[in-house]
Amino acid sequence: MTRLSRYIVSAGLVGVLASPAVASAQNQTTGTPATRQDILRLKRAEKAELLESYIVSPAESRVQAFEKMNFPANVFQRGWRQLRPVIGGMPSGSGFVGGIGYHNGLDNEALEFEAAARVSSRLFTSYDAQLRVPAASSESPVRLQVGVRNSDFRGLRFFGIGPDTPSNDRTTYQLLENALDVDLSAEAGRFLSFGVHAGWLGAEADSGLFGTSLEERFDPASVNGFDMSTNYAHYGAEVVLDLRDLTEPGAGVVLRGEVTEYDDLELERFDFTRVAAEVQLYVPLGVRSRMLALRARTSRSAGDAGSVVPFYLMETLGGGSTIRGFREFRFRDRQTLLLNAEYRWEIWTYLDLAVFADAGKVFSDSSDLDLHGLETAIGFGLRGHGPAGTVLRFDLARSEEAIKVHIGGGPSF
Repeated sequence: MTRLSRYIVSAGLVGVLASPAVASAQNQTTGTPATRQDILRLKRAEKAELLESYIVSPAESRVQAFEKMNFPANVFQRGWRQLRPVIGGMPSGSGFVGGIGYHNGLDNEALEFEAAARVSSRLFTSYDAQLRVPAASSESPVRLQVGVRNSDFRGLRFFGIGPDTPSNDRTTYQLLENALDVDLSAEAGRFLSFGVHAGWLGAEADSGLFGTSLEERFDPASVNGFDMSTNYAHYGAEVVLDLRDLTEPGAGVVLRGEVTEYDDLELERFDFTRVAAEVQLYVPLGVRSRMLALRARTSRSAGDAGSVVPFYLMETLGGGSTIRGFREFRFRDRQTLLLNAEYRWEIWTYLDLAVFADAGKVFSDSSDLDLHGLETAIGFGLRGHGPAGTVLRFDLARSEEAIKVHIGGGPSF
């Protein structure tokens, strides 16, 4: 064998011995890692031997079990055999409100029927029923809803009419109502929807059954509609431009305008028109679980020639959905201005925390539509919600008059 041949053979043996297969064979023979891959594989195996299974604490186990129950949706939305508890849904001052509701049609897109009976700790009563065609779960752009209701609110608050009514002028009155409402709505594309509505309302305002009755402090002749009963036909229209995106909770702007005409069918004294406009703005602050919500609303109710607006159909400010630091119905007049701001964030599954500021005023002259003389309140609240929305809301608010607690259902706005 020549020198060149011996060199080639030697080089070939070295290459074979240095190959991964031979190195692995040497590693299995000696037990010593021969490559970087073997070293990393050994380290991973050693770490795997030292790992311990994660042990779920009893407290965490209970939280996970509660989340799997989907409590808000199963109890307040689906209930048991279409029956479910009902909390709230009456004016402030009625006391604790509870009741039972029936809901049929959650899994049916053709139609949906629900009814509820409520009673308060002060014996206010309310019964209502609605039929929707098609059901809310349907994707139809056109919806029809027919509703009936009967209510006996035995001690609604009345402080007088106008922006300067003192809080110690609190009185009460009883309001009996029977109503039939028909609403037809349609969606015109992704952002625009409109609706028309009509109905009949029978109303009677009488002496309050709790505390000082209205006629004991005010002249009944100066309070239009008191100690009278009448029937109204009402009809109107609404337009909504919803520019929020599809991510929940939605961010963007909502514009709403509505007009309603009331015709007094008996006394011919209370024919009037109400016009209202509202803007809502939802701005996410970093993530969607933290949202800044803003609302501005104004309304105007004006009687026809020779007619007036009955006091119980005037829009009011105060209470859980307007200026939360005041009692419900604290201020009333023919025109209103309302401003709300809320910072909301999710602190736990199905539970939100919110801090808010409210402002607004009532007035009779259109020239007073400005930011002077606003009543204000600040506070915070907790909201329990499910997939269908807010089911329980707790708000604590403070104004210059009082600290108020509001408990109810549905969103603030």
